Amino acid sequence: MSTSTPLMLPPWQRLLQFVLSLSTFVMMCLLFLDRPLAVWLAVHAGHWVEPARAFTDNLSALFLPSLPRWVHPVALIVTGLLLAWQRRMLAARTLWLIALVLVLTRTTVSALKAACDRVRPFEYLNDPRLADFGVAGHDSFPSGHAGTYMAVLLPLALVLPQWRLPLLLVATLGSLARVIEGDHYLGDVTASTVIVLIHIVLVTALLGRPLGLRFSEPTSP
Repeated sequence: MSTSTPLMLPPWQRLLQFVLSLSTFVMMCLLFLDRPLAVWLAVHAGHWVEPARAFTDNLSALFLPSLPRWVHPVALIVTGLLLAWQRRMLAARTLWLIALVLVLTRTTVSALKAACDRVRPFEYLNDPRLADFGVAGHDSFPSGHAGTYMAVLLPLALVLPQWRLPLLLVATLGSLARVIEGDHYLGDVTASTVIVLIHIVLVTALLGRPLGLRFSEPTSP
């Protein structure tokens, strides 16, 4: 495979449209949907909590092993260098994209958690008097687990069209499982998806040339 072959992503216009749509949905969740949905799930979906937790436990074992946070992106970068040495450039560029998006997503999520201090759903259900945001020591918004799932699987889904549906399905189910468990609101996990998409666009726009990343041209209607 030629080392000059770029890694093609969907058109940036399409990605930004999706970011705007999801951002609007996040605002709707924060303002109107999150807490009523948490109450509804607690009443009607209790039997789904254990299967959801088992699913996220397995995903966490795969994506969030008990290692220092820097190990995962470093391992991806080093593996990408080995693949590049073998002239498997598309695979190498995919791993580099995931590594950068993962680092940026974790950094952004950590900063927003500290700034927002959002109460988690199970905490709110235990004490409905708690405010939604600005309660020191709480960290529901955005979801770190969902951010990690999306940071790994969403770039793969964008560059591997033939695997797009199953990859997106796993990432979405993992995120929704965090909602069913009562650990996060729907707005929390959706916001993590928005963060990942923004970082994919930024990395490709700013570092696309040295990394060999490129947006596709939009197709005519």
